Amino acid sequence: MKKRLPLATLLALGLTAAAILVSQNARREQVGPLPGGGFLLNSGWKIQPVGKQLAVDTLPMSSVLAPDGRYLLVLNGGYKPPSISVIDTHDMKETSRVPVADAWLGLTFSPKGDFVYVGGGSRAAIYEFAYSKGTLVPARQFPIVEEAKRTNKDFVGDVAFTQDGHLIYAADLYHDRLVIINPQSGMLIGEVKTGRRPYRILFPKGGKTFFVSSWADGSVSQFQTAGNEPMGTIRLGAHTVDMVWKPGRPEGGDPEDESHKDLQGRLFVAAANTNSVFSVGIMESGDMRRLETINVAMTPNQPLGMTPSALGLSVGGRRLFVACSDANAVASVDISQERGVVQGFIPTGWYPTAVRALSDTRIVILNGRGLGSHPNLEGPNPTKRPEPVHQGGKSEEYVLRIQTGTISFVDSPSDKELAAYTDAVIANSPYRDSLMESVAI
Repeated sequence: MKKRLPLATLLALGLTAAAILVSQNARREQVGPLPGGGFLLNSGWKIQPVGKQLAVDTLPMSSVLAPDGRYLLVLNGGYKPPSISVIDTHDMKETSRVPVADAWLGLTFSPKGDFVYVGGGSRAAIYEFAYSKGTLVPARQFPIVEEAKRTNKDFVGDVAFTQDGHLIYAADLYHDRLVIINPQSGMLIGEVKTGRRPYRILFPKGGKTFFVSSWADGSVSQFQTAGNEPMGTIRLGAHTVDMVWKPGRPEGGDPEDESHKDLQGRLFVAAANTNSVFSVGIMESGDMRRLETINVAMTPNQPLGMTPSALGLSVGGRRLFVACSDANAVASVDISQERGVVQGFIPTGWYPTAVRALSDTRIVILNGRGLGSHPNLEGPNPTKRPEPVHQGGKSEEYVLRIQTGTISFVDSPSDKELAAYTDAVIANSPYRDSLMESVAI
């Protein structure tokens, strides 16, 4: 006859077995590809970009569309030697990659579309490329500072053509100025003093003024194109970066509203160290007025961290797309009315740096860090051997070398699709407003 175990012993064994089963069901999260698709970052964010993904080089920073609308040029300005990726937007393929001596942000076409100009970063120059049907050929270079006289304070960022197409303006970041280049002669013919660290230069089509965002001052300044006379500066938010121009008055406004009667258009400005995009009214008189602050945070109580760093307009200009770099998302904002309304978010790759809409309404997003992190098993390892740089060599698996960017081609989403995308963006974020309740103030 078998001896029965006491009831207390049976209960104890049951509880122990249950505890073991529960502990086994909880799978430890690990940085890397996720079983259901996507990638878990070491920050706790998940990335699950939508659309077709195309690999480019390290840190794609800006893009410009060729006049024919077929080819998109993407400037790669990361750790590896800078380059321009030529992208066939029909086939969504990279057709060529052209090296640049140095570059970071500035990339623009000439008005006729036969030349491309690149801000030369630490080389303190502007580089010219001849362009024809998706083919780039190096041409001239315009030095801002002679090589023998260059210092670490000589750095060229953004470049832009004046409305008449006769002159190139370039941001000389650490001297807080724009330099003016005559593209016919290649000579530097003038300068314009700006706020600290000029970031973007914008010449609205058909206008007689231009705008410069100042990264360090958190402001935007307006200048007359004829004579470069300053017309005023407006303070907005920390780290003002990208700008887009929408001419005319918004729909549905009161035609008798005195504050909008002489409204020439709206300038939308992203401030990267906020959760905001600012709408600035530009009056016929030349005055600048802050019309509204558009909050692109995902939740009502979310602290700083969206990092709105680049802007793009939809075809027709009714939607504003905002690249929210640290949220791995693009916000879609309806700006057709007087007040902007955030409609939702589009999941992107890791750290989106630029966004634009193609003529067929597809959205193109540059992802600075691509689709996830990568192990560098053959990279620098001080426990095994000296750092290669100390031996006069280089490591092919240095993390900034292998962390390449991507381009996302996304079909313009319907309202239903955008709602699903928004749910995915929120689910991919480790932040919840409830977390703020446990924070002592």
